[in-house]
Amino acid sequence: MLYRTSTLLVATSILVVIALSSLVMPNQAQAIPAFARKYDVQCTACHTAPPVLNTFGQRFLENGYQLPGTEDGGTTGKKKLGDVTLDDVGKYLAFRLVGNAVRSWSFTQQNPAGTDTGVAQNKTELTFPENFTLFAGGTVMKNVGFMVELGHDVEGGGAEVERGFVSFNNLGAQDLAHVRIGKFDPSAFYSVVTIRQQLNEVKESLSSGCNTAYTPCSFNRVGLAPSAFATKFYGLYDRGGTPLSPFASSLYNSGGEIGLDVHGRPFGKAWLYQVGVVNGANEPFGDSNKGKDLYAMLRYDYAQSDYFSATLSGFVYHGNSNAKVQTQEDVNWHRYGVSGRATYQMLDLYAAYAVDRINHVPSGVSGAFDATATGLTIGADAYVTNETLLSLRYDNLDAGGILEQRKSATFIGLQAKQYLRTNVAIFVRNDVNVRKSEGGEAAARNLRNAFFAGIDIIF
Repeated sequence: MLYRTSTLLVATSILVVIALSSLVMPNQAQAIPAFARKYDVQCTACHTAPPVLNTFGQRFLENGYQLPGTEDGGTTGKKKLGDVTLDDVGKYLAFRLVGNAVRSWSFTQQNPAGTDTGVAQNKTELTFPENFTLFAGGTVMKNVGFMVELGHDVEGGGAEVERGFVSFNNLGAQDLAHVRIGKFDPSAFYSVVTIRQQLNEVKESLSSGCNTAYTPCSFNRVGLAPSAFATKFYGLYDRGGTPLSPFASSLYNSGGEIGLDVHGRPFGKAWLYQVGVVNGANEPFGDSNKGKDLYAMLRYDYAQSDYFSATLSGFVYHGNSNAKVQTQEDVNWHRYGVSGRATYQMLDLYAAYAVDRINHVPSGVSGAFDATATGLTIGADAYVTNETLLSLRYDNLDAGGILEQRKSATFIGLQAKQYLRTNVAIFVRNDVNVRKSEGGEAAARNLRNAFFAGIDIIF
């Protein structure tokens, strides 16, 4: 009955949003974000549907925000001031606002075991906006690019630099080697990219008292993120002793690590390599770990045409004392993954699978700790009209970690997104838990349904 009610709610909401948006839809969609302004093109030159990149957009990113196959960063769209060339402010500054105007959580119990008394578990909230992002990006000179992204979480408070790096491009020869230095998204060139998802990550919430180092924690609400990218383990802690959520993105798919990254296409246009070194993951401040984390990725682009493109990727991520267990001992946390993406006309299909492994589990916890976990994400984005995008995603998390705590999770998410312009969209989304609640004693099973309606603006 619950699933039927949820399905009816989603269908009704989709119809209402589409009907209302059609009344205010302009005849011609125009793009205005920073790179579109600089090169005088629409957003769709680089995006299948913002924020997802198409083939041209991927190559533009790889080339350090220069047009694919060029080294024009020092001159295009710029004014000369002595030895310096400058862009107009609007050509390197942009802003994104994302917010759920309505969000509704449906749980099997009002106060499941392990949560605090009086915690509201079944609720509908009006809340907007949730996240502001200001980013500056472009080129300083020929073959030198940069990106700075400043994010503000309205609920969490405060602002932080989510990404900030400089890139040195086409070192030695065209497409031979591009180097990024700073805080960046390691998976930016992967077939399925962490930060460019149509179904945005929704954070989980922790029970109170979890800020004490090495204190076991329960989760009031499961996080909704791609399972292939998630932490996957119960009972892991960062190097400061704070619990790591099993549902949050991490390692190669973390979205913001500090280090050095090299990528290029020396073997022809079909093959892209990537290698990198970053500070040991899960550091609360600085890098207390003398060791570094290493990763490598190889991508094969099967076809790159206007109507069809396909890519296959594989990566390895080797962690060095990049997490702790409850005994306060270091462990090595590794990840291996494969992914693929195929785009045909108005349909975009993707899948990602990752295996996480904890090496050298201390003897004090080894008998009660599953050292292997896996995550699978399968999704599709499809235009049903020129302005209406439907997105479907299946996530299965086969959790590892402390045996008596771990709970695997399976969710299906559906979203309808209506683009009023190529840079302005409204959406409705519903995520349903496929697994049985088992009494609702764990967040991974307790959450039955989550509904969201909001807006996504980039300008």
